[in-house]
Amino acid sequence: MYNHANSILTISGYEISGYENAADALNFAPVGDDGDMTYGVDGDGVYVASCNKGLIITIKLLQHCESNEYLNDLRNTQINIPKAYTPAYIYYKDVINGDEIIADRCFFTTPPTVTRGTAHNTMTWTLKSTRSTMKLKKGVYN
Repeated sequence: MYNHANSILTISGYEISGYENAADALNFAPVGDDGDMTYGVDGDGVYVASCNKGLIITIKLLQHCESNEYLNDLRNTQINIPKAYTPAYIYYKDVINGDEIIADRCFFTTPPTVTRGTAHNTMTWTLKSTRSTMKLKKGVYN
């Protein structure tokens, strides 16, 4: 069971709202693999860890929701006044199922595309973190 109304996403203390009604309105993905196997000519292999602990955070919001203004201002500070930008801290909690994700030292990477037309459009925000922690739980009704 999942509903955005039963979850909390904050970016540097600001609670994000106005999600698009989509299956992927909020996505947390690893920046890369945890590591890989390196094989020698004799077929033996060794696991090499990547030391990667970052996440790619993708947030899809309705085009005129209040959170877009906050994220746009934050991104503009990162781009235009880098010394004034404090890397974002992201906290996510699914209060029904118990999942919790923390992403530290987050930076905007892919700028949002602004689309206008005869239907409601989505603003997609993408950030990457240098460190993250995921605590996934069994969930309710399982």
